[in-house]
Amino acid sequence: MQLKSPVRYDRRQLWLPALALAAVAVAGCSSSGGGATAAPPPTTPAATPTAPTASTPAGSTPPGSTAPTASAPAPTAAGTPSTAPAARPGDACTLLTSPQVIAAVGTGGPFRGTHPDPASDGSPVWGCTWGSFQSYASIRETSPTALAAARANGELQVTPLPGVGQEAVLSQRKDGTHPRVLFLAGGRAYAVEVVKDRGPDDEVNAPAEALAEGALAMVLAKQLTG
Repeated sequence: MQLKSPVRYDRRQLWLPALALAAVAVAGCSSSGGGATAAPPPTTPAATPTAPTASTPAGSTPPGSTAPTASAPAPTAAGTPSTAPAARPGDACTLLTSPQVIAAVGTGGPFRGTHPDPASDGSPVWGCTWGSFQSYASIRETSPTALAAARANGELQVTPLPGVGQEAVLSQRKDGTHPRVLFLAGGRAYAVEVVKDRGPDDEVNAPAEALAEGALAMVLAKQLTG
């Protein structure tokens, strides 16, 4: 530490002893039990360097600011779910095999598939009938309002069938005869019917026919759901 002399150069001999005493006093203060450190002499404060500000890359968020929230893109026409019916086989008779029908109906086969006759106006009807000499099973497309019409018919007993297509019901007369399953799949309505015995006493087979219709409808609905 450099001390400036308050006197002129020709009087240097007079302040040398004072300088020695000051040095001893400073040393004694720094080594005392108080542990205090002598303050440095006041100096002219140097200019505090300013940290360089990093430039913000284009497209990034400056420090301390909130990133803008990206708005969700507006739905486009291409992303709109289609309400058109799902595609299905052109030939309904390819949906079931003879062994499948035999297992569901419970009578001997073979069951051969034939297409239903056209409607009264001559338009084709999508469907198939798998028949044997003793019994048959059939599926055909029906009116989209068939399920609602069955529920509204007071002469029918309608029971929901969960797990079959989009929606399904078992429709039968109040006495439990003439069962038929109606179900929705792929945006279309279908009717499934089973006749276990073509004889006149077929009514006794109604419970077995209802079970067979439900089993076949479940298989068919999985294939017809797009």
